[in-house]
Amino acid sequence: MFRVFSCLTAEHDWRLVVLAGLVCFVASIVAVSIFHRAIAARARTRLIWIAIAGAAIGYGIWATHFVAMLAYEPGVTTGYGIVLTALSLAAAMLLTSGGFGVAVRDCGRWRAAAGGVIIGGGIASMHYLGMWALEVPGRVAWSLDLVLVSIILGMCLGYAALAVAIRYRNYRGTLAAAVLLTLAIVSHHFTAMGAVQITPDPTRATGALSLSPAVLALAIAGVALSVLGMSLIGVLADRRLASRTAKFEEIISQLSVARQQLEDSQQELQEQKLRLDTAIDHMVEGLCMFDAEKRLVVCNERYARLYRLPPELLRTGTPHADIIRHRVVTGILKSDTSEGAAEQFISKLAALPFDAVSSRIDEFADGRLICVTRQPMVGGGWVATHLDVTEQRRSEAKIAHMAQHDALTDLPNRVLLRERMEHAIAVTRNGGLDLAVLMLDLDRFKEVNDTLGHPAGDSLLRAVAARLRECTTETALIARLGGDEFAVIDYVTNPAVEAAALAENIRKALCEPFDLGDHRVTVGTSIGIAIAPRDGNDSDVIMKSADLALYSAKSGGRGAFRFFEPELDQLMHDRRNLERDMRKALARCEFELHYQPLVSVESGRTCGFEALLRWHHPERGLVSPAEFIPLAEETGLILPLGEWVLRAACAEAARWPSDLTIAINLSPAQFRSKELVSVIVGALATSGIAPQRLELEVTETVIMHDSEAVFAALGQLHELGVRIALDDFGTGYSSLSFLQRFAFDKVKIDRSFVSELSSNREEARRIARAVVAFAVSLGKTTTAEGVETAEQLDILREEGCVEAQGYYFSRPMPASRIPQLAQRKAEAAEYAA
Repeated sequence: MFRVFSCLTAEHDWRLVVLAGLVCFVASIVAVSIFHRAIAARARTRLIWIAIAGAAIGYGIWATHFVAMLAYEPGVTTGYGIVLTALSLAAAMLLTSGGFGVAVRDCGRWRAAAGGVIIGGGIASMHYLGMWALEVPGRVAWSLDLVLVSIILGMCLGYAALAVAIRYRNYRGTLAAAVLLTLAIVSHHFTAMGAVQITPDPTRATGALSLSPAVLALAIAGVALSVLGMSLIGVLADRRLASRTAKFEEIISQLSVARQQLEDSQQELQEQKLRLDTAIDHMVEGLCMFDAEKRLVVCNERYARLYRLPPELLRTGTPHADIIRHRVVTGILKSDTSEGAAEQFISKLAALPFDAVSSRIDEFADGRLICVTRQPMVGGGWVATHLDVTEQRRSEAKIAHMAQHDALTDLPNRVLLRERMEHAIAVTRNGGLDLAVLMLDLDRFKEVNDTLGHPAGDSLLRAVAARLRECTTETALIARLGGDEFAVIDYVTNPAVEAAALAENIRKALCEPFDLGDHRVTVGTSIGIAIAPRDGNDSDVIMKSADLALYSAKSGGRGAFRFFEPELDQLMHDRRNLERDMRKALARCEFELHYQPLVSVESGRTCGFEALLRWHHPERGLVSPAEFIPLAEETGLILPLGEWVLRAACAEAARWPSDLTIAINLSPAQFRSKELVSVIVGALATSGIAPQRLELEVTETVIMHDSEAVFAALGQLHELGVRIALDDFGTGYSSLSFLQRFAFDKVKIDRSFVSELSSNREEARRIARAVVAFAVSLGKTTTAEGVETAEQLDILREEGCVEAQGYYFSRPMPASRIPQLAQRKAEAAEYAA
């Protein structure tokens, strides 16, 4: 490195060195600028710019070297071979163009490095060819290590210059790349000059230049600076022109994009207009638009077809009045078709507010209903839709009718009845008229429904509705409240007479047989009557009063009518209190069981006991079963009460001798529960008694309600070993059919026949004995209920009756007395023995 420094300081003319550096720097700026232009140019133009950049920097390298060589003063006369000097210039231009060409490619990770290596090779080729052209009277020696360093410096700094030029394309980038490229050329030249050593030899002759080295250097530098300056000016001018061209092209591109957007917008607008027209023409509603001058702007096909408008009335600008006049005079609307009627309708429409939404219903001559909705527009005018709502109104009317009428009979339902009653009661408040409210409940309807099926029951209800229409006046309102309940309301002036006459007409009409096709049935009706405002001043109160009167009529034997009396309200109040007390009694365990013996007629031995329910009310005392049992069945309390009876009776029977049976009555409500069989099985399992000791007594009424379900339950119990007894034998009309369908273990003769066995009436005695004899002849165990005299017992023994029970033997007793009774029976048997 000391050799390089000494060469630079001692063997060079500094003035020419500075000139060479200036030429090199200007050439580098021009080359980097042209290189940037080549990057931005297209393929063919890019090649031209690369060639120009290579020529500029190649000539700059050559001029730098030549000027620097002229500044070199080795102490001997120097000269240059023209051929090699020209060859060095060509090598510099070609190799640097190749380096720029490699570096300007769009892709490639190593393009800057490859281009830098080639440019470094171009600098080295130019320098050493130029040194080969040097002619001196002496010997030239080279230091190979400095030669190698000079080549590496040129390549590395050339790579750095290209890397900066590729990454940064602004003025700062251009300046930095030019500095690096200048350093690559200068560092290579002076390092290489330090590697050469000239030894004078007078024997070697050289050709001398005719021009002074200083003049030649200035001439080369001047030409170089001129060429490079013009190249730089050309580059700058081209860059400015390119910038303006780019701006112009950008403007042209923007104009092209705007034009395309305009065309796209117009096409989209056209498509939207087509879609809008299609949508408007396919609307369900008729659509029309009128401007502030009441002239047609647009309408769709539905509107034109709806009003059968001719083509001349569909043109834009048609007056609204002409279109309306066409509707009236052509008879499209349901109205007079005269001109006067048309003008009147036009005036009516003109009076509608134009600043608010309005809606109306126009009726067509063919019965259609058109809903016209007018929507005002900003600036005047309006848009109107015309929708056919005929089916909608019919559906709404049908739904309203269904909501207020019974689907089976088409009579008003409870909702409409209440509405009409409120209105009728309001009329009665003005005086002069009363309102009779009749509540009807069909007698024996459930029997028809259960025996003949629900279709027959529905036919019967329709027939009843038809007869009610026939036997009432036009002012009367008939309603079905549900099930077999009906109501009739009508104005009356003399309630006692007119309401009674109406009720009697209804009763007689419904007592007549009904022909249901395959069946002919007879039902009656019970009627409760309340008078408004005497018995109530609103619909709820008057309906309650009529209900109480109906309950009284049904309790009195059915087939009759009753007027409401205030005492009925008290009776119902007492009934509700009794129901409430019964619920409390069940929770407080106020019920208890008494047991009545079942005695063998032949031996007088007690065979078992029948469990009978008793209620000791804390305030009322002993309440009769005839009073609370029916209420328990109506309210559903019979289910928990019956379950308690089953469990308590079985538990008590478990304390008795194993030959004593326990008999328990079952109500119809218990058989409607699906849990009956499981409850009985649970009672047997909990108590531990044998199923054969349990007798379940059922009446014909129990079986008639749902014979299939009852027989199925009885069959399951019978398979378990439980004994089944038919209670109250002889009082029903279907005992024989039930005996045929189910193998009862016991038949209990009703007390009404037993009491007649000792009657003074011969016919009654004969019938009673015949019933007893028939029951015995069935081959079942027969038990006679209600035995009160020895005479009755003798007759029963004579007829072959097996068991008996009644006051003659013992009244029902508490469970605590049963052990005493069993003890006395045992002692009596022992004494007899």
